[in-house]
Amino acid sequence: MASQTRDQEMDESIDDNELLLILLRNLRNATHTFGEGTPPTESIRTTIEDHLQDMKRRGITTNLAQARSQSSKKPEDYAQLVDVFANLAIRAK
Repeated sequence: MASQTRDQEMDESIDDNELLLILLRNLRNATHTFGEGTPPTESIRTTIEDHLQDMKRRGITTNLAQARSQSSKKPEDYAQLVDVFANLAIRAK
């Protein structure tokens, strides 16, 4: 029961366009990592197709441009993150 509530909270916090954008990024990463036509890539492709069909069934149109602009907003502590990573020392094992 608790996991169902958690799943519902997660579903409400992300809109369909943002989820589609995330899935497309995952597809791109899987294609570059595993190759076209591999089980991980095809699984993500199927998930994207299912999500698009669900959006179509509910009468929702895609707006990836809006989702991209929302996801590209920098966090308030962006400058601090840049400073942290700029001073990060990378050492060989």
